[in-house]
Formats: sequence, C-alpha cells, structure tokens
Amino acid sequence: GFNNAITEGESLNDSPYKFGGSGFVELGYAWKTRVFKNSNALRFKYGFSFMWNKLNIKDNLYFNEVDGNVSLEEYPINVIKSKFRTTNLVFPVHFEFGPSKKIEKDTYYRYTTRKQFKIGIGGYGGFLLQSMQKLKYEEDGNKQKEKLKDYNANNLVYGLSTYISWGSVGLYAKYDLSPIFKDQAVDRNNLSIGLRFDMD
Repeated sequence: GFNNAITEGESLNDSPYKFGGSGFVELGYAWKTRVFKNSNALRFKYGFSFMWNKLNIKDNLYFNEVDGNVSLEEYPINVIKSKFRTTNLVFPVHFEFGPSKKIEKDTYYRYTTRKQFKIGIGGYGGFLLQSMQKLKYEEDGNKQKEKLKDYNANNLVYGLSTYISWGSVGLYAKYDLSPIFKDQAVDRNNLSIGLRFDMD
C-alpha cells in the first residue's frame, strides 16, 4: 500500500514525503474465533505481523538526529534518493463482521467466508525492530550510498486499523497513534492505505 506521515501542525498537502514512492507492507498470520457459540456473524481475528513503513523524502531533505532530536534538514549536497524505513513486529486484533457459509460434515462443521463481504475494525500494538535511512547521492562524479541506522524512534508501536473485503481481497487502512520518533517537538504519525489479501 501507500504510506505517508501526518506532521503536527501541517496538512497532507504540505507533506515533505512523496506519495508515490512512500510505501507500506505488512505480512503476517492470523487466527479467527467465533464470539458467539452458535453464530459466526462476529469473529475475533488476531495474530502477528511484520510491518514495514517507508517514507520517500523529497526536496533534498533527510532526517538528521542531534542529541536525540530528529528533524528534517537539507542535505549539504544533491540527493538522488532519501528514504526512511521502520520495521516493526506487531500483534493486530480485529472484530470482523459479515456473513459466512456453514459447511457440515459427518463429525464436525465449520464456517467459511470465501466470496463473502466482511468488515474488520480494530488495532495493533508491538515493537520497533529497526529504523534506517538510505541516502543515495553523487559526489565527485561517483555515486555513493549511505545507510544510517537506529534513530530515536519509538520502541513501542500502536495504532488503529480497519478493512473492508469481499472474499480474500479488500481495502485496508491504518493510522499509527504512536509518533515515529519519541520526545520530539513535532510529532509525525504514519498513515497507510492499501490492498489486503486474506488467504482464508
């Protein structure tokens, strides 16, 4: 999906991050449990995921950290690419609504949501695994790459998420309630939207 960051006191129209180049990927495993014994209309969906949030920074800017404070500053030379990425381990939890089909066998029965409409509302919480910035620039006629790791990013990650699906394909959105960086004068929070694929 697409990722961007809402900066305190600014609108998305003033975002210093490229909409097309800023991405979001989440890969995980989930279980479903019926909330009611004799109905599958409401399910409790829970699991774990690896989550990658990437910001493609424009206008020759990059994240610079001084004494724990992270701010966007202009790079001293022309930057070809400036990207910042966080990698998280999170535990999503959703209440899922929608119809399902009951399949009965001789000794058991189960429910399936294949080719069914469903809505999920919930959130996630977890831990930061890594924060890293990649810079690509040209110096003295030579292309250079630089990786800067371990920014003063929040170690705890949490937020709200929702999805609307038909069968195994849906539209997914999430918002990080936890700012990207901790103890900052200006908060930045990831906002993501994209396609969700559930292999139930």
